[in-house]
Amino acid sequence: MDIDWSFRIIILFVFLFLSAFFSGCEVALFSLDKRKLKNNLDSSPLVGRYLLNLVDHPRRLLVTILVGNTVVNVSASIVAVSLALDIHNNTNLSEGLVLSLQIIILTILIILFSELTPKVWASKNPLTFSKLASIPLYWFSVIIYPVSEALTELIRVIVSKMKFDKGKAAISTEEITELADLGHEIGTLEEEEHGIIQSIVSIKSVTVHEVMTPRVDMTVVPTDITFTELVDLIKHSGHSRIPLYKDNLDDIIGIVYAKDVLTYIKRKDLSEFDIMKIVRKAMFIPKTKVINDLMYEFQDKKMHIAIVVDEYGGTAGLITLEDIIEEIVGEIRDEYDKEENPVSKIDDNKFIVMGKIPIDELNELLNTNISQEDDDFETLAGLVLNNAGHIPKEGYNFNLENFKFTVKEVSKKRINKVLIEKVSAE
Repeated sequence: MDIDWSFRIIILFVFLFLSAFFSGCEVALFSLDKRKLKNNLDSSPLVGRYLLNLVDHPRRLLVTILVGNTVVNVSASIVAVSLALDIHNNTNLSEGLVLSLQIIILTILIILFSELTPKVWASKNPLTFSKLASIPLYWFSVIIYPVSEALTELIRVIVSKMKFDKGKAAISTEEITELADLGHEIGTLEEEEHGIIQSIVSIKSVTVHEVMTPRVDMTVVPTDITFTELVDLIKHSGHSRIPLYKDNLDDIIGIVYAKDVLTYIKRKDLSEFDIMKIVRKAMFIPKTKVINDLMYEFQDKKMHIAIVVDEYGGTAGLITLEDIIEEIVGEIRDEYDKEENPVSKIDDNKFIVMGKIPIDELNELLNTNISQEDDDFETLAGLVLNNAGHIPKEGYNFNLENFKFTVKEVSKKRINKVLIEKVSAE
């Protein structure tokens, strides 16, 4: 009797251990990054082959783990019930009482030792756990392959018969943001990856007006430009596509492509050069258009640049495919881009800041809460103009939120640089 009892107790804990094994596998294997996994398995090629074979078939892997977990949990319950009935037969305790106690005790053991503990450990050490579990789990999946394959096919058939609301997203943008924040906090997402996810989620609400190159910064060419002047402009600007205007910037008639100009370079007689023969059709969009929609429009029309117009039909600026990509992945610089930091730190309380810096970036820099919601400005230059009420001269200053703002550089009615100094609160 004692030997039989001891054997069954050992078997019970073996089943609980196997339950913990399958629970840990579920968390560890499904949290692995395949790209990082391949880079971390050079020292263990055999383990790596087993692991990659498992993660390359996620549906079969999930069925294998669930089958294994179900079998060992049911087996543990059967053993526990047999032990409880033996206690009933050898004591004065009622059958209902011992079975109730068995359910409570087994539930606690499964939750603590077969669910929570292995899943927490596996979530913190997914690669280590996966390496340890890969070989036994792989061979278990081979043994039950007919069962798992049949269940996988059955699930596929059942799911295919179900009717889902295709218009309803499986996961909301808020949930994606929360998951990205959580991944960043626990270290599974790098800073750059977290930023890209946040940018992709928010891109649906970003308008062209927020991303475009403003009218005053546009590089454009007039219709009467000479070939030599055009080549020099392309060379010094570094742009491959330049808008062409007729009378003024509000009269954009097309886009000049640098590759079309190149066909004339080796020609000795340039008298036949006519810019109107090489100009291509321009794409015009409203400044209120969302850049997510514009990206698909660029793709559909095979375009890389668009002219942005305001509500009056005037030219507000231009936007390129590169501008949209930069909104997602950050600044992309090439050999023609001038490296100019928008903020030059003089000391902890003094900065030289470019006038074009957005207000939200300024707030982050100064730890302030300057709001532009009730005012028609989005940049530091706009803030200065809003405060002055006119085009200020160099030296104009004002105080706001414990900071003194002094205009340092004005060029062609444009505020280029502002000195910002922290002042003591009165």
